Amino acid sequence: MSKPSRDWLKGVLSAYDTVVIGSGLAGMTSANLLAKLGHKVLLAEHHYNMGGLATWFKRKGGHIMDISLHGFPCGMIKTLRKYWNQDISKRVIQLKNVRFDNPQFSLNTTFDKIDFTHILRERFGILKEVIDEFFMTARSMNFY
Repeated sequence: MSKPSRDWLKGVLSAYDTVVIGSGLAGMTSANLLAKLGHKVLLAEHHYNMGGLATWFKRKGGHIMDISLHGFPCGMIKTLRKYWNQDISKRVIQLKNVRFDNPQFSLNTTFDKIDFTHILRERFGILKEVIDEFFMTARSMNFY
């Protein structure tokens, strides 16, 4: 039995105020914010799945491959609440630790500044001054 055909252009308007290309986190957030401001927004994505590097896919046999972010800083909940909604921000789950396992290295982390500093110094030999400057620069950035 064949799958029913899907109308990929169902609901598409003939004109838009803004076209956002790419449905990664930045594209989806930009499109959402512009739509909330009253713009007619077309969010264009070449892939069948939205999310860019913040998504997942299934392999044969049902294995789920996560290509997304592996963690959010604590302040991300506030950002999600501001730019999206309370429901999405409530879905963030705080993990006790995260395991990174790839061809370059494998490590476990509690995903906090103290543990990252320890790993960067002990495992990767990065100078404390460089690490401190990185965190100071990251802290000074205005994410929203």
